[in-house]
Amino acid sequence: MQKQSEIDRYYMARALKLASRGLYTTYPNPAVGCIFVRQGRIIGEGWHHKTGQPHAEIMAINNAGGDVKGATAYVTLEPCSHFGRTPPCALRLVHEQVARVVVAAGDPNPKVSGRGIEILRKAGIAVTEHVLEKEAWFLNRAFMKSIVVSTPFVTLKVAMGIDCGIALEDGQSKWITDERSRRDVQKLRAQCDAVITSLATVLADNPRYSVRYDELPGSARMKVGRHELRQPLKVIIDSGNSLLSSFASKVEELNIFSQGKTLLCCGSSGDSMSFKNINEHTEAIFFPKDALDKEGHLKLKQVLEYLGQRQIRHVLVEAGPRLADAFLKCGLVDELLIYEAPKFLGKSSRRLFALDSPKILDDAVSMELYKVKRLDHDLKIHLLSHDLASKLKAFEEHK
Repeated sequence: MQKQSEIDRYYMARALKLASRGLYTTYPNPAVGCIFVRQGRIIGEGWHHKTGQPHAEIMAINNAGGDVKGATAYVTLEPCSHFGRTPPCALRLVHEQVARVVVAAGDPNPKVSGRGIEILRKAGIAVTEHVLEKEAWFLNRAFMKSIVVSTPFVTLKVAMGIDCGIALEDGQSKWITDERSRRDVQKLRAQCDAVITSLATVLADNPRYSVRYDELPGSARMKVGRHELRQPLKVIIDSGNSLLSSFASKVEELNIFSQGKTLLCCGSSGDSMSFKNINEHTEAIFFPKDALDKEGHLKLKQVLEYLGQRQIRHVLVEAGPRLADAFLKCGLVDELLIYEAPKFLGKSSRRLFALDSPKILDDAVSMELYKVKRLDHDLKIHLLSHDLASKLKAFEEHK
């Protein structure tokens, strides 16, 4: 096992901060940072800005004036080894005659996975792996999952009072949480590729589910410009196709259609998937009858698999209890974010979840606590699936 030096951890932490600047713009690529150090001094640094543009290593080489010979490169993700939109970074590092490369996380992409490091070592370059691996992997957790499986990473977000109420009896819910929590949600949306909701939520709450630049936290606005901000794809689960029949009248009154692209996920009686362009901003996909459960609801895993085919890496679920329950019950939630306000909404309030009660405690749906953060008056409770938590724990052995 390689022992991580404090110096390596220091420079890798700086490279990770650079990488985080790309979380808003690199889709479908991962966010990567790179720093070159020579004789104890940073001589170049950079991060990947956008698909098709130079990778982090090339940005850092350019920042160093093209001279990184004999330097140590700190890279948050294994240098790529294949020709895609850009040439392989591993070969470029060999060409530049760097002395050493420190890597945080390996790239799970089958086109890379170990090949970049192999290229470096065969060229006689010293390679140190697993430095701040857990932090690097978590930064790109959506990419890390979606690049190897058929479904995107799923974040379920909910807001509630301290007694688990999500709305008053009459449906009033604006605003349970305070401004800082709402700004944090804007940042979360800005980092996601799609927002999934239900038709019931769209009709009841008339949400926008768009990213509003002026409402982003200042820390996010320092990383992404207004013109660079992308809107997530809005995905509406409409198993019964009820919105299509009245779309012409609803499109003007529903806020969700006011900005960005929208996808209606509908059921059908056909044997194959079909598509329909409603207008330039809205399309509908009709899933075949075998994608419906016995109650006529779309099977969420098939919806996610379709989004995965569209290279959607990270989805955010923002919906009412019924859809939230369905994602949890099917074991499709990778992380759950609960924004909890210190307010009691009362016994007649609408409740957060309505999962069926298990017969024994061992059968209860459960997750693992990752982090709790205070946001002014509110709490942000971050829970992870057991699979994701186990993955992160496995990285501890490399420290």
